[in-house]
Amino acid sequence: MKNLLILKTLILIILISCEAPQRDRKPSATGRTSEMIVVTEKKHWEGKPGELIKHTFAAAQPMLPQPESMFDLRHLDENNFSSLFQTHRSILMLNIDASLDTARIETTKNLWAYPQRIVRVFAPDNQALKATLERNSDRIIELFLEKERKRLINAYRRMPNNEVRNFLQTNFDVDIMVPEGYFVAIEGDDFAWIRRTGTKEDLEMGLLISSLPYTNPEKDFDFEVLWERRDSITKKYIAGEIAGSYMTTYSDIPPLYREINFNEKYAAKLRGLWRMEGDFMGGPFLNYTLLDERYMRLINIDVFVWAPDFDKRDYLRQLEALAYSLKFPDKKKNNNDDE
Repeated sequence: MKNLLILKTLILIILISCEAPQRDRKPSATGRTSEMIVVTEKKHWEGKPGELIKHTFAAAQPMLPQPESMFDLRHLDENNFSSLFQTHRSILMLNIDASLDTARIETTKNLWAYPQRIVRVFAPDNQALKATLERNSDRIIELFLEKERKRLINAYRRMPNNEVRNFLQTNFDVDIMVPEGYFVAIEGDDFAWIRRTGTKEDLEMGLLISSLPYTNPEKDFDFEVLWERRDSITKKYIAGEIAGSYMTTYSDIPPLYREINFNEKYAAKLRGLWRMEGDFMGGPFLNYTLLDERYMRLINIDVFVWAPDFDKRDYLRQLEALAYSLKFPDKKKNNNDDE
């Protein structure tokens, strides 16, 4: 009966956002890309609660050519969670306490460092913890990824590529925080390929941007339309090294589709795998379509990675941050860099 009551009361779980003071004299957050510190007792980490945490946050990232975990987890016992680790960017704190009536989640940002996200999970037992994570895992993961993007955008801001940024402002009336190392590879009709290539290894990191007419809110964000649109753009502009080859997606592996909040704008997102028709190249991609109300047009941003000798997760997250750095210059709200 107790467990049944707990499961029923889980419906009332609320994510409590505790706002810490902003960046005033806070140190820069530490930690490697995609690394998360998990603070809990050793017995919980080595038992069922730890299994649930690993199943949730170290699960395979969807749509990568080879398995890579969502996050790299690093456990710390509560007694070892000193100031040395409190500046880490992503911290998950787990407390299993039988005296609790129900489970709850609290979130705090920028408490000890900037940018930083701390998530505290409280649960009376393993069953309640499992139900809590199942209900809230997507939101928790997005909170951590948001801080990953913020860190990367801040890094890009310190090494701006003004030539490419000016090109995008002039030709698309958007501001994207493009760092050094990228260049304009191809210009087309309301299209551009912003490219970065490896100097000593096989590496391609690309951002494709297109401006398209906004005609029908139902069709313009339809999954099949987005998928066909991406293939038509990449076939036209992204050629392989072999004559006649071009970029496309796997017809038998449909991209994952989601409606998302993209910098406070409605957007549709595709996550999938690309390949070269007529060549032997491939990798992951992310595709975003959002409405620019200023000109009643669609902005389509597509980022992709080719890195045959390396893991792709973190490269793709670098590009994801690049996409999320997009701002419309005449929108005062979008020009607020600090959050």
